[in-house]
Amino acid sequence: MFDLSFLEPERKTLKIKRSGDTILETAIAHNFPLYHLCGGNARCTTCRVFVSDGLDSLSERNDREKTIADRKGWPKEIRLSCQTEIFGNVEVQRIIRDEEDLKNITSERKNSKTGEECYAAILFLDIKGFTSFTESSLAYDVVFVLNRFFQEMSDPILNNGGFIDKFIGDGILAYFFLDKTKLQTSQLTLEDAKKQMFVQALRACFRIFDQLKKFNVYVKERFHHEFDIRLGLHAGQVIYGDIGHSDHKSQTVLGDTVNVASRLEALNKKTGTRFLISDEIYQYVSDKIQIQKKILTKLRGKTERMSAYSVLGFKEKDQILELQRSLELALQLNPNLARDFYIHFLETKPEFQKFFQNTDMETQAKKLLAMFGKTIERLGNLNQIQIELQNLGKMHEEMGIPVTDFGEIAPSLLYALEKSLGDQWNAEWKSIWETALGSLVRLMGMK
Repeated sequence: MFDLSFLEPERKTLKIKRSGDTILETAIAHNFPLYHLCGGNARCTTCRVFVSDGLDSLSERNDREKTIADRKGWPKEIRLSCQTEIFGNVEVQRIIRDEEDLKNITSERKNSKTGEECYAAILFLDIKGFTSFTESSLAYDVVFVLNRFFQEMSDPILNNGGFIDKFIGDGILAYFFLDKTKLQTSQLTLEDAKKQMFVQALRACFRIFDQLKKFNVYVKERFHHEFDIRLGLHAGQVIYGDIGHSDHKSQTVLGDTVNVASRLEALNKKTGTRFLISDEIYQYVSDKIQIQKKILTKLRGKTERMSAYSVLGFKEKDQILELQRSLELALQLNPNLARDFYIHFLETKPEFQKFFQNTDMETQAKKLLAMFGKTIERLGNLNQIQIELQNLGKMHEEMGIPVTDFGEIAPSLLYALEKSLGDQWNAEWKSIWETALGSLVRLMGMK
């Protein structure tokens, strides 16, 4: 018959009585301590084990185990002992061995990540010279300004498909990761998916620098101070999971990739640069970005020298970035852009005036501008923008405008943009906006 071996500090091997017995049944038959608080009914996770060897000798996950595993995000090596049948020699490790382990495990929330590995781009952002501001400002002002800074610098990350891991003092740790499930259902190769992710991360970084300019106008006016930032971007395998005290856990990324990104950010100080990326990223996007200089360096904790690249921007205009920047400029030059849109729209399409007879047009213009602005900023994250556009479409449907007439909106938006930008409006921007508005209008009409 088969052996079930528990790899504890000392190996403990149990003989399996019948082929098809579960791991938990075998442990109970030999009086081996294996937690199972729900009585082995797949209503908890306390009996789970890590399979070190012999995964092929175990049954496939049944529906009950699969439900828990999918919810928890378990890798294939984590198995629920009460549901896993044995058909050969197997080696496992208990995850819960004492009361402290039990306390830690039973504190998990729904959708907790118990530990998985993924490929991700890691971004570290740090404020340059923030200490001088804290020393010359009231505590309330420091917290107020820092919170506003985090809000404005985080938006480009979130809008381009990234995630905020944590705020560290006056810095931000963020990440962009490859979604394995979406990759499997898409037509992209792994190489193309990585390149797409890196472009999203780079766009977020360039947009962060745009946000910094606006933020400094605000801070200089109110606090007579300006800030600068340093960024480090690296990619590789990371471990992702819920980390911390049983009552105070947070999802976080960790591993050597995170450490390298942090050290790249710090390297900016020595090299007089603002934004450094690693060779891991550069090899995928070298044709797309402008480089100020290449740096050969030996990072702390590393035995080999590595290449880092100081990034200035995209070589050619990125369409999404151009849409964001041109709209931002148009609003700076003309805060009444939305009002001009409605005036032109109703003058050129008088048949639509009946839909707005009982509408406060000032309020309507502000609402349109807010929703439209959010949509353009989130073009780098298609999952968000689809909802925003459907809401925009619903808003106009509720006013009586049929979906088939949504296309009539685009010419008036182009008019308002051209009027706002004046001499800065050009054929390239017009082409980009015509293409984008065509796509946006189609998405507005989707159900």
